[in-house]
Amino acid sequence: MSNLTREFLLCLALVFAVLPGAGAETILVGGATGRQGNAVVDELLARGYEVRGLTRKPDGKKGVRLAAKGVEVVQGDYGDRDSLIAAMEGVDKVFFYSGFSRNEIAEGRNVIAAARASGIRHLIYSSGAAAEPGNGIEGAKKMQVEFAIVDSGVPYTVLRPVAFYENFDRQQARTAKVGITDSRDPDRMLHFIAIRDIGLLVGEAFDHPDEWLGVAANIAGDRMTVQTYVDTFSQVMGQVIVFNQPPLEEYLASLPKPLRPLFRWYDEVGYEADVAGLRKKYPDLITLEEYLRATGWENRE
Repeated sequence: MSNLTREFLLCLALVFAVLPGAGAETILVGGATGRQGNAVVDELLARGYEVRGLTRKPDGKKGVRLAAKGVEVVQGDYGDRDSLIAAMEGVDKVFFYSGFSRNEIAEGRNVIAAARASGIRHLIYSSGAAAEPGNGIEGAKKMQVEFAIVDSGVPYTVLRPVAFYENFDRQQARTAKVGITDSRDPDRMLHFIAIRDIGLLVGEAFDHPDEWLGVAANIAGDRMTVQTYVDTFSQVMGQVIVFNQPPLEEYLASLPKPLRPLFRWYDEVGYEADVAGLRKKYPDLITLEEYLRATGWENRE
């Protein structure tokens, strides 16, 4: 499905939101007012699903904007299992992601328990590729949530996004001035994905449960060496972008303490994803160059 086609279908879904399609499945989207949640909401609306959005503040500005799209906005909190069960009443399928909450494991288990109690037929969890069992950070909270999903018996799909392109947003001036800093060697492989494409793959998984149920997969839209990554910024920005490679410990010391274990893992292990396989099946996944050109990096000084 092309970008233009998805946008057209979304417009149709919004126009006819007051006339739900007969027999349309209802999907609850956890964290619906966040960036991932919004991407999933838009994709599911474009595909003709009835969407129920879970948020702590249904009457807030973000909740009101969701309702204007035709979403049924309901109050709920991952920390309140009863609110989750209430939100799942009449729901066929559920998507959720957990950010980096201090209580991430307990909250994830609440969602899983509510899904089990509610007879949810397909639960999709957006985890993280750094939580991949056997390759990720040992003991990662998202890894523990994944284990709980598998053990629960709830029909599931786990999608593990890699690094987001959106982390580059509003970094044009800084990149032009100081370049790109990374502790990894120029031949190391990097992986990226657009948040919009997480929505695309969630939609595909819900549309094709025969292909996706019981699957846990790392997802990425582009893959390249550190050198190609730097060269892509140079090409798009129309200037030579300097690559700075400090020693690992020096680099880690420059980062906030909570991020250091993740960036150590980046250096010592790093993401893996079958980008070639995903792009063969979903050729519209956004590349790094496409993302930069679409978000104000072109010929930026």
